[in-house]
Amino acid sequence: MQRVFFVLPPKVHMLDLGGPLQVFGSLAELGIAPVVLHCTGPQREVTSFQGLALTAIEPLPAVLARGDLVMVIGCKLDFSATPPPWLRELAEWLQTVARPRLGEITLASVCTGAYLLGAAGLLDGRHCTTHHAHLARLQQRHPRARVLANRMLVDDGAVLTSAGVSAGIDLSLHLIARDFGAATAIRVARDNVFPFRRLSQDPALDAQLRYRSHDHAVIHAVQDFLTDQPACALPYEALAGRFALSYRHLARLFRQACGITLKQYHQQLRIALARRLLRDSDWAVEIVAERCGFASPQAFRAAWRQEEAVAPSAWRAQAVA
Repeated sequence: MQRVFFVLPPKVHMLDLGGPLQVFGSLAELGIAPVVLHCTGPQREVTSFQGLALTAIEPLPAVLARGDLVMVIGCKLDFSATPPPWLRELAEWLQTVARPRLGEITLASVCTGAYLLGAAGLLDGRHCTTHHAHLARLQQRHPRARVLANRMLVDDGAVLTSAGVSAGIDLSLHLIARDFGAATAIRVARDNVFPFRRLSQDPALDAQLRYRSHDHAVIHAVQDFLTDQPACALPYEALAGRFALSYRHLARLFRQACGITLKQYHQQLRIALARRLLRDSDWAVEIVAERCGFASPQAFRAAWRQEEAVAPSAWRAQAVA
């Protein structure tokens, strides 16, 4: 990801834009990556639905490059009216400029921005979502789309959609985690005081992103340490000492902040690492157990059984099939 294009239609919703703009703007602000942000659209000036005028909007780019992200922002749509010229222009741009580059670029939408993707035929055959009040209408208008309810976001590879308003923040953090890794997403979320959220039907958060919806700086530091080196075999007393705490005190603070024990959290990180190694390497299970910091293959298998229904070898066979 080097460039992000925010597509702004008339009557754009300010939080639909402001949340993602803040999240992606943090990449350069924090010195993580020089990602350049562009606010583009079919009109040079628009008035948001909240009444604020937005000016100096750039034209829709004539060419997109590999790695570009295009995020279509939600707006207030009049479904009873004839589609306005700007919508036809935007749909044509999505069809002629964006669609041919799918696989090299990523398309995303916030809230009712899904309708604009749908108008360009980009939701046909894809799983998608939108604001809960618009799900039925989206499915009716685009019967070939696979509209999903009770989802914060839907990742269908090159095309991602999100639910209403603040879900654009969740989508943005998801995209950062996908491109830059969990540690970067955590850093951006913490800097902006954003929690990581999922609805019950969403895919589970990666282990590194779970239990981060608290504001305890020391516990975040402990989590950062373990996320960076999940195979760490440092005794927990020594780990606590690195943060000038006794293990008893750290364990109590960790349980209060995260809702699980420090040992349970560490085990989830180790199992997540084991899944990656099983999927991405041909190492024997015994070597995977050692690389993940387990004292023995037996200890690894016992921990694995708490997370997975099938044995590690069977899980690997399914994952690489």
